[in-house]
Amino acid sequence: MDRTPSAGGVRSVRVRPVSDRTFHILLALVVALFVLAGAGQLAFSGQARLVVQAAALFVCGVASTVFAVIGIVRTRGVDRKWRLLVSAGPLAALPSAFEWTRQYSSGNPLELQLTPSESLFLIAPLLTIAGLICVPVGAGGGPTRAPPSPDGGWWPRYTHVVIALDSLMIALSILLIAWFAVLRDITHSGISGTSFVIAVTFALALALLVVVLVLVVAFRRPSNGRAVALLGAGLVVLAASETVLVQLSLPDPVSLEGSVPTWLGAATGPLLVGLAMIAPERDSQWSVSPAIRSTTSRSIWSGRVIRNWLHAYMPYLPLSVAAALVLASAVRDGGLYGLPLYLAFCLAGLVTLRQIVVIAENRRLVSDVQRAHQRLEYQAYHDGLTGLANRLLFTRALEEAVTAHSRHGTPVVVLFCDIDHFKTVNDTYGHSAGDELLRTVAARLRTAIRHGDLAARVGGDEFAVLLAGTDTGTSPQTVGEQCARRITTGMRRPITLAGHPQQIQISIGLAIADGRQPCTSAEQILHQADTGMYDAKRRRAKHRQRTPSS
Repeated sequence: MDRTPSAGGVRSVRVRPVSDRTFHILLALVVALFVLAGAGQLAFSGQARLVVQAAALFVCGVASTVFAVIGIVRTRGVDRKWRLLVSAGPLAALPSAFEWTRQYSSGNPLELQLTPSESLFLIAPLLTIAGLICVPVGAGGGPTRAPPSPDGGWWPRYTHVVIALDSLMIALSILLIAWFAVLRDITHSGISGTSFVIAVTFALALALLVVVLVLVVAFRRPSNGRAVALLGAGLVVLAASETVLVQLSLPDPVSLEGSVPTWLGAATGPLLVGLAMIAPERDSQWSVSPAIRSTTSRSIWSGRVIRNWLHAYMPYLPLSVAAALVLASAVRDGGLYGLPLYLAFCLAGLVTLRQIVVIAENRRLVSDVQRAHQRLEYQAYHDGLTGLANRLLFTRALEEAVTAHSRHGTPVVVLFCDIDHFKTVNDTYGHSAGDELLRTVAARLRTAIRHGDLAARVGGDEFAVLLAGTDTGTSPQTVGEQCARRITTGMRRPITLAGHPQQIQISIGLAIADGRQPCTSAEQILHQADTGMYDAKRRRAKHRQRTPSS
């Protein structure tokens, strides 16, 4: 196991039973072994073919056992646990596979009986299911059901109701596939008693194995995707071949020539599972140096997107296969009858219910996005401390008013307000008292203006007001002065800061753009109001100097 730096400086462990080079060499040997086994099946016939089949099973079983031992010995913890359980499954099935090979090659296959070898064959899928459940997941490997977003995340994350419906849909789809693959033949074969129970139990166990495999791939994100891909391929091949092995033990088995793909699958499946035991984890994107990552990010991104899409839509693969089988059966038999009909109805109901739930989820998601957009828009255009409009929103509204003034001659009236001695309050009572003063001034400013006027905090202790509706019979100068008096009156009530009563003093500047005093830009009229405010502040200071007692 190699330790490599991961994002954020945290060191993560990558499981490597063998090196990448060794793994690729073993993979090439497995492919060569598969080609030789296939060539032997085609080159021989009769009893010689059976000997080749038995030899292929033996060699592949030994090779898969060696791979499994290497993977188990060279791992620790949960990585060893799932390898032990998964490898125990195919290995437990080998004795019964040899037994069924002997029965079939004798020319007089026996009915399924509850012998020790068949018992192991039934235990094998259960051990493999336990191993699949124990496969470790990577970071952010929780349940998710959605295609990838452009930034590589998974959005949205559907509720557990949708995941439960998807799981039921997968289970019913694979049960329907199992019916057409083997359960129908078992029920129509005429066997009964213990043989029937064993055959049906084994078929259902294989179906459950495939269900768990699809659920793990669909709803989890295993840390070693290469191992899970090999494991999945091997288990599907084994399930398909062992399903046919059940058919071989029925009263009307398939011919010897028709069993060739079955024996190839029985030989290849354990090899793929064995390769999964030694498959090393790939280097993550973040363990690559920045210089290399900058040149390879496009290919890494493309591969990750493809894997994410496959991960998202894996649950619909068994549904598509089941739908195709149902359609083919309906066309061939002129309709659906019995269990396939009931399963098809259940699947249709689940798909419909899932779509209803997803539509409701999507509508809720759209509402959440709209509310989030509204919150972000509010935060972008409003001051977080006072709740008034910020300088950006005020400037935008002022620019629109100036544009209307230039086109239609609509008057523009702006008030610029500044709190006197605000720095003294901050230095004397602290910034919390200063914030309280700002909030109080904002609240009183909001009550002093009319509906439709816009009040904004444009600086630390600076506020501005844009008056609306000044194109009435009242002159803009009068409207502005009336608003200034309301603001001044509203500020006269004292405020308690840090337990001390204080009088709010505010200086106001007035700027007007009308027919007599035109304005060409928002900056111009705002500068005029700012200048008027400083003039008012200087007049107030001179008044204090002449009347010290005040």
